[in-house]
Amino acid sequence: MKKWNPLLILFLLFIFYWIILFIVAITVDSQHAGGEQYFLTIFAKGIDLSPIIGTILLGVICLIYKKWTIRHKLLSTILLIFLLVASTFLLFFDHS
Repeated sequence: MKKWNPLLILFLLFIFYWIILFIVAITVDSQHAGGEQYFLTIFAKGIDLSPIIGTILLGVICLIYKKWTIRHKLLSTILLIFLLVASTFLLFFDHS
């Protein structure tokens, strides 16, 4: 069995999140008259939740690939700090 790079898996799962979000937004948009407001609302909430989803996915990847995480402690820590700062900003400071 081929070994997959954990960063590639993280990237693919994050892209999969955006594809599912887009499909849900289009589905809700097609069910309601004036659906563009629902489409934009779903995408705005998806952007707000993307750092949290990224943090969860990084945690799962780190649990599954423990040896990779131990070898790349600095990279894992930098990714985690970046995701936590982004989620803090989007949840608490971006109220425009």
